[in-house]
Amino acid sequence: MKQFQISTWIYSLLLALLLAAQRADAADTVRIAVPPSPMSLPFYVAIERKFFEKYQIKPVLVECSSGQECVKALGKGQADLASSSELPVMFAAFDNHPISVLATLVTNKDDLKFLVSRHSIEQGQLNLHGKRIAYVPKSASHYYMDTFLMFKGVDTRDVVKVPMDAAVLTKALLQGRVDAIAIWEPLAEQALQLGGGEIVQVGAPRLYTQTHNVSVRNQFKTKNSAQVRGALKALDEAIDYIRDYPSRAQALLLRKNLASQEHIRKNWNHYTFRMTLQQSLVTSLQGQARWAKREGHVGNSLVKEPEYLNYIDASFLREHKSDHVDFVYR
Repeated sequence: MKQFQISTWIYSLLLALLLAAQRADAADTVRIAVPPSPMSLPFYVAIERKFFEKYQIKPVLVECSSGQECVKALGKGQADLASSSELPVMFAAFDNHPISVLATLVTNKDDLKFLVSRHSIEQGQLNLHGKRIAYVPKSASHYYMDTFLMFKGVDTRDVVKVPMDAAVLTKALLQGRVDAIAIWEPLAEQALQLGGGEIVQVGAPRLYTQTHNVSVRNQFKTKNSAQVRGALKALDEAIDYIRDYPSRAQALLLRKNLASQEHIRKNWNHYTFRMTLQQSLVTSLQGQARWAKREGHVGNSLVKEPEYLNYIDASFLREHKSDHVDFVYR
């Protein structure tokens, strides 16, 4: 009898392994472009906890230096889903890229920072006249820089704007090639640590509430609607996991070098993880579009502002969680 029980157990185990292998073989590959940011945490959790596999999705991570690069990859057909703030989507709409926002996953009112070298502080006062300010063009960094300068009453013609890749902003500030940078976390925290007392964060009220979203290539959602539904469900489970097990989620940030312990201690409560589509997303996109036209960031100032409701597809989230979709999308 005992031998029979062992044989049955081994058979059950082998059958379970075989079925798991068959499910893995049947899983559809989905290319997901993700920037190295704490705001991308739901994607990393969904991958590590195998939530994607639960819905027959084999995730392939497409790494990019910023949300802007991720959205570019999406527009070029190099990715199927992408993680980014709303601002790269705003620019993508001006370029008629065939993409749609599926949901907002995270919001943060304090993710962007303005850092300066100490010599830009004279007698306790910030002096940006003639200073070189580095930013990541057509990204949240770009928008925040202009918003910050406006708040401080600094004429943008009195500064020298220096476009750079996100990966080199901190190095440029440390080496003195620029005098200030507008950058998101955790790069801001890293710059402050590396610079010691030579780099200073300039205090400002929360000028900009950033959203971090999941977007999809339109051709992909049309042909692979089941995978899109599965991806949203996997990301929603990841968000639940972050809320239920914050210490484990924070440990993942550390393992992936997406944040330091100091950053987590100071900033964790600034992140709001929740899958939604709020009317405020459209309002933000419209306001940023006006800024882009006013400042000449979209070329011809006469170009018509996109209809951003056409770049947001609420149907998948409404099917999954209708109460998380604002009335504007109904």
